[in-house]
Amino acid sequence: MTSKFSFISPMMKILCGVYEISLGALLLAVCITVVDAAKAQEPPPAQQQPPPAQQQPPPAQEPPQPSPPKETIIGGYVIHQSIDLGGHIVEHSGSDPMYATLINMQSGPRILDQSLTMRAVDPAHAVFFDQLSSTSFGYGGDPINVTYMNMSKGRIYDFRGSYRRYRQYFDYNLLANPLIPSNSDPFVPVLSSPHLFNTARRLTDLNLTLAPLSKVNVRFGYNHNINQGPSYSTVHVSTDALLYQNWRNSTDTWIGGVDWKPDPRTTFSYDQFFTHYKGNTSWALAGLNYVLPNGTPVSLGINQSSVWGTPCSSPFNPDGTVSPTCNAFLGYTRSAPTRTLFPTEQVRFQTSAIHNFTLNGRLLYNGSTSNLDNYYENFNGLNSKSAVRQTIITGSAEARRVNVNGDIAAVWQITPKVSVSDLFTFWYFRIPGTNMFTETDYAGTSTLLPPGASTTSTTTDHQALNQETKANTFVMAWDATSKARISVGYRYRSRTITDSGGDFIPIHENWGLFGAALRPAPSLRVNVNFDGMYADRAFTRISPRQSQHYVVRSTYQPHPWLSVSGAVNIYEARNNVQTVNHLEHNRDFSFGASIVPSEKWSMNLNYGYNSVFSSTIECFPSTPPPPQALPAQPVCVSEGTPYQTNGYYNAPTQFGSIGFTFAPVKIVHFDAGYRMSAVNGNSEMINVRQVPGSLQSQFQSPYGSVAVQIWPNWTWKGDYNYYGYGEGTPIGPTLPRSFRGNVYTLSVNYSF
Repeated sequence: MTSKFSFISPMMKILCGVYEISLGALLLAVCITVVDAAKAQEPPPAQQQPPPAQQQPPPAQEPPQPSPPKETIIGGYVIHQSIDLGGHIVEHSGSDPMYATLINMQSGPRILDQSLTMRAVDPAHAVFFDQLSSTSFGYGGDPINVTYMNMSKGRIYDFRGSYRRYRQYFDYNLLANPLIPSNSDPFVPVLSSPHLFNTARRLTDLNLTLAPLSKVNVRFGYNHNINQGPSYSTVHVSTDALLYQNWRNSTDTWIGGVDWKPDPRTTFSYDQFFTHYKGNTSWALAGLNYVLPNGTPVSLGINQSSVWGTPCSSPFNPDGTVSPTCNAFLGYTRSAPTRTLFPTEQVRFQTSAIHNFTLNGRLLYNGSTSNLDNYYENFNGLNSKSAVRQTIITGSAEARRVNVNGDIAAVWQITPKVSVSDLFTFWYFRIPGTNMFTETDYAGTSTLLPPGASTTSTTTDHQALNQETKANTFVMAWDATSKARISVGYRYRSRTITDSGGDFIPIHENWGLFGAALRPAPSLRVNVNFDGMYADRAFTRISPRQSQHYVVRSTYQPHPWLSVSGAVNIYEARNNVQTVNHLEHNRDFSFGASIVPSEKWSMNLNYGYNSVFSSTIECFPSTPPPPQALPAQPVCVSEGTPYQTNGYYNAPTQFGSIGFTFAPVKIVHFDAGYRMSAVNGNSEMINVRQVPGSLQSQFQSPYGSVAVQIWPNWTWKGDYNYYGYGEGTPIGPTLPRSFRGNVYTLSVNYSF
């Protein structure tokens, strides 16, 4: 009897065979190398020479041509394999959290790089696959590990898979830091970010296409994405408590599709996507670092300051214990398990079957449902202002998102030099949502006493957001000469936004488009693009009502060994109504040069300047107000925000790099260079203790490497990277963030 799992056996043999071939090829190559080396040491056997009279002069021959390198053939496959084995030696000083945030390279052995390709000598006789390739790097402790694998069998199937892992550590200690005044008594500074995280993200992608070269092919896919690990957050209940945030969120996506090609110039496609999201992050109180008079652990939060009078004016008793009438946390937990389904259907087509006419289109429908069935939050402590000793909140929520979007585009080649194109885009979504929460508050005025009388209330809410967008873009292109192509166009876009509060917001945009591709000389190319927009209103304060975008790119190759490129990218936008006055720009200028006079050496130069700027009127309350604050307009004062600033932000940044390569002989290769970036920016500081931080910082990284072929197929490699990060002063009421690090990498590469 045949087992229902009998198909596993041949598949396992295939997979095992792949690894056996890879390992066997590696061992066989080593043996061949050793045997060949041994034979090279033996004297050649004596050969009988003909008598002098019989010796004839050799016929004239052409100079011998070098034979191509011998390929390794095993099991009917041409195999090429390469592997780098080695490790890092790391030393660094300064801020460990910032080094881990930006670099996070540690000492230890590594599989630095690996690749394998297998190609069938005779595809007609290959049973399972014609071609197989695999690459991977970073295993053994690097923050990024990646593996790719592709395998195909002619007209039967094509398989592509990948696995990626990213270790994400972030601790920039100015983020969410309350910046405790240094004259607080006691002074308890926050030395790391209250929103620190140290998570790992793992992604798996599998894609299989059946009959890829046929008129009808079928596609299947699966994606798994999970992000989990320890992190921290905060919550405000009379004081700001530090929470341990056990981060765990994941998505699974299943994909199915079919392509139909009725003729070589036409394709119809149907795709089905089904995505399931699971949010299982939970929160619990961290930082129980004090005690009540009865010895019970308690947290006063992270914003402890006698200057502010937080969490209360006199948090400590004479014996060092915490006052039971002060705002404090004895415990806190929260869970919000969320499940979301994203079923999506998509239809696409493209055709050029009509002479001088190309048409393509797409239509997508998505109906998502998100459910929060068992929300639970428990605060145990004291909120003295509300005289609440404990709060328990339970509830549920549901939201839907219906999304329909599509586009259709046509290109008509009117004459050999003139063409027109038109693109129509439609997008509609609506997001209705409801929730119901029950809150029970227990009265109390002391953390030494149990919770008192309870009060329960239940609230329900319904919200909705809808948007419909239509856009049409028309472009005409003209090949004026063989050296110049000009295009002009117009775009109209309308958006209608409504919500459950009865707001109806229509927005109309008009765009002008221009483009030019110039080639005044064979060695010079210049591309110019411009788009300008005007809208009659904006949905948010920072949404532009006018914008201009200029892009110029050029390449110049005056000599075969010299190539120069440059780019200018300028974006300007504004929403300059009276109570907003929003201005922004992003200006980028870059230059690069590549010099390759010979195979023995080359040089690359790059420089970039980027300026990011924005300003928007901001209204806020503050006690005391910062020095630059001005009296706010009446509309802000009526909302309890009596002060205003212009929300100024400016971050001019410079980037530069230079690199050299040098190969004096075929078996030796050197690389060296220097990379840097520096920003000298500033921003509106509403908090008087806020410092520029990374807005005034420098990062540099000189590097060098050498590779020496020590034996046929064997190469020794050495790499050095220096990382240095520094910020201007002042540092702020926390730890310095500058660091320096040296990373040495030694490895041996074997390839055949």
